[in-house]
Amino acid sequence: MLHIETGKENTILRTVCNPIRKDEWKQYVKLGKEMIDYIKNPDNAGVGLAAPQIGTTKRIIVVSLLRSWEDENFSTIMMLNTEDLEVSTETTCDIEEGCLSLPKTKKGFVIRHKDIKLRYFDEKMQEKILKFSGLASVIIQHEIDHLNGILYIDKLMK
Repeated sequence: MLHIETGKENTILRTVCNPIRKDEWKQYVKLGKEMIDYIKNPDNAGVGLAAPQIGTTKRIIVVSLLRSWEDENFSTIMMLNTEDLEVSTETTCDIEEGCLSLPKTKKGFVIRHKDIKLRYFDEKMQEKILKFSGLASVIIQHEIDHLNGILYIDKLMK
C-alpha cells in the first residue's frame, strides 16, 4: 500500500527528481503499476500521482488522460523520465487544482500552458512523443511540477 507524503514543507516534495537508470527500470515500472492502481481506486479521488508524493525521488508520474471531469472513457498511463519538449504560448487558468499531498489546502487556479508536447518512456522503455491539451495537459503539468519540486500552491493565482 502506498503512503502519500504530505505537507508543503516536506523535503521530498521539494526535491528535483532524478532520471530512472536502465538498471532500475523494472523496479520503477513495478512502482508505477502500484501508482496506477492507487489512482484508479475511486476512494483515493486522484487523477495523477508523482513519485515524490510517495517518497521516491525518481522521474515517474501516472496520469489520467481526462478530456473533461465528466469523461468516463479515459486511460491512466505511466510516464517515465518525462520531459517537456514544447509548450504553447497560449495559457489557461480555468481548472481548479488540488493535490493529494496537500489534503487540507484550499484548491485554486494556476496558469498552465494550454498545450504541451512531451517526451517520455513507457514501461517497455519505448520512447513516446505526444501532444496534450485541455484537462489532460493541466494534470500532466501539475505532476511534472512535482518532479521538479514545485507544488501548485507555489503558482496559485492571487
